[in-house]
Amino acid sequence: MDQTPARYFDGKSALERPVTIHLDLHALTISGKSISPIRWPLADLRAIDRPIPGMPFRLASKTEPDARLVIANDAFAAELVKLAPQLKGGFTVERLKRSAVFAAIALASVGLLTYLTLVLAPRLIASAMPDSWRNALGIQIESSFTEGMKVCNSPDGRAALDELARRIRENNPDLPAFTLTVYDTPAVNAFALPGGRIAVFSNLIATADTPEEVAGVVAHEIGHVANRHSEAQLVRAVGLQLLLSLASGGSGGNHLGELASVLTILQYSRDAEREADEYAQKTMTSARIDPLGLKHFFEKIQKLDGDSSILGDLGNMLSTHPVTQERIDAIKPLDGPSRPVLTPEDWATLRKICD
Repeated sequence: MDQTPARYFDGKSALERPVTIHLDLHALTISGKSISPIRWPLADLRAIDRPIPGMPFRLASKTEPDARLVIANDAFAAELVKLAPQLKGGFTVERLKRSAVFAAIALASVGLLTYLTLVLAPRLIASAMPDSWRNALGIQIESSFTEGMKVCNSPDGRAALDELARRIRENNPDLPAFTLTVYDTPAVNAFALPGGRIAVFSNLIATADTPEEVAGVVAHEIGHVANRHSEAQLVRAVGLQLLLSLASGGSGGNHLGELASVLTILQYSRDAEREADEYAQKTMTSARIDPLGLKHFFEKIQKLDGDSSILGDLGNMLSTHPVTQERIDAIKPLDGPSRPVLTPEDWATLRKICD
């Protein structure tokens, strides 16, 4: 296979352009309507994320540092990786540097790691953490926190949820990889965990009046994923030694039940919440989704008292994502027309995802 359709972003605007890319032994050639052919040498390519089957494969090139190319054809992506092996694993120079930092820390004696280091370095450690560790941590923690909860996965509801995720990704080629799972519980909450795992509680969807409100919450959680907030909080909460045990599949998982509450992992600093809010506003603006959906939902949960929670501190967003008036006021309306996240029919279907 030497050619396939793709999506091209020139880095100068949010405009998404359908293109055809041609692969030879030395370069990718990008061509399309109103685009002069662009040649990206294979040696200059870098992956934004590692290639994952079933997920869009996003590329950049030294030829056009701000441009992005998104490939949805798994077979083509596999051929490309064979010819440009530096793309395997999605490594960039910056990521290699972070991995080197983490390797140096891992080789050091855990006994010599001081409290001061854990205060200053959690975000550095979180950024350098290998993807395999993130995924292992995310699976263990999500399983622990949602034990006994029903996963909502009706086919039509799942399709509507996937469409909501697609709309958020629209015109956002640098969004991190993430997965959405809806759990059937009366609590009003959503949270992000390592490995891009985002859990949404069914009562959050039921509480929302519009799909834009749900999209705003999901975009906020993607902000936590992109900034590695949950990984950094894990370092702060449980320490590096337990983190190493958790990631390697050791007995550290037994200690999760000893944590006082989910707050120890999911309660972020005000700066982290502001970062996630700013990320959500930027993401929604690029996708032409009105950010006022997030503002309206924040205003709504401010009025909740949480008394109906069945999960204590995990029960509502006020406990894990305390909303301040300052955060609400910082969310601004879209400059220009917006486009609906879902049709009324798809929104009704999403609200019944647990049926």
